[in-house]
Amino acid sequence: MTDITEPREADRLRILVLLPEPETATASLNCAVAVGRGRSARIDAVQIGFDPERGIVSAEELDIQQIRETFEGCAADRRARVKQIFDAWKASASQAPEIGWHADLGAVGGDVEAEAASADLIVMGRPSNLDARDALHAALFRTKRLVLVVPEEASTGVESVGRRIVVGWKPTDQAERAVEAAAPWLRRAEDVTVVSVAKQGAAPYEPSACVLFRRLGIEARFVTLQRDARSVGVQLLAEARRLGGDCLLIGAYHHGPLWEAILGGVTRDVLTHLDLPVFMRR
Repeated sequence: MTDITEPREADRLRILVLLPEPETATASLNCAVAVGRGRSARIDAVQIGFDPERGIVSAEELDIQQIRETFEGCAADRRARVKQIFDAWKASASQAPEIGWHADLGAVGGDVEAEAASADLIVMGRPSNLDARDALHAALFRTKRLVLVVPEEASTGVESVGRRIVVGWKPTDQAERAVEAAAPWLRRAEDVTVVSVAKQGAAPYEPSACVLFRRLGIEARFVTLQRDARSVGVQLLAEARRLGGDCLLIGAYHHGPLWEAILGGVTRDVLTHLDLPVFMRR
């Protein structure tokens, strides 16, 4: 594994919270605080969004942005709502650590890549608008960082993220990179359960997971499920809930988003049915 960026020590941990849309801003902030709890984490909230005045864009891109206003409102209004939500959350979160704030508006993909250069973890909500989808794509495909995607339901009642971790395991490079990147959280978790969904005719997945977790010095339980009528992604989410997990960890986009959109895939199904925070790494 040659492209792994090793996490820094806990006292220098940096959590980057991307806020591309108002709908998931509160949930993202809540989960960033929860996942950093008990660590000397620096948390930076960054508003991300497309701004045609700060870059060179094509006429087609401008047309797309104009169409967006019909469904999502104008960019200035979206930005103002995100800032209002952040200010209100900060005023009400009496026990939250100090969180930095700034806006980085322009070309979303490049901005995410630049902001993530010094981050150990990226936190953002499940996308609902175009900026957020672009931000998630960039976070997964351009940053080589661990990403925590959170559901909108996390706007209230987030007690912990990373205390009880369920790992969806399949022996792929993406899954191995995800586990390695999440090692600082896995080592501190109270409970780690590695879940494999058996594939008919394939060799068992559990032995490869045992080797990896032993090498990393991480204590874990190992569970193998039989495939049922549900998709693997939905089955993993359901098992994480059944086990009392507060988050799921998976490798992301083994085939890429286009092929998953056409053929189906675990990442797509997990994002579609997301009901708890999910760590992802491609």
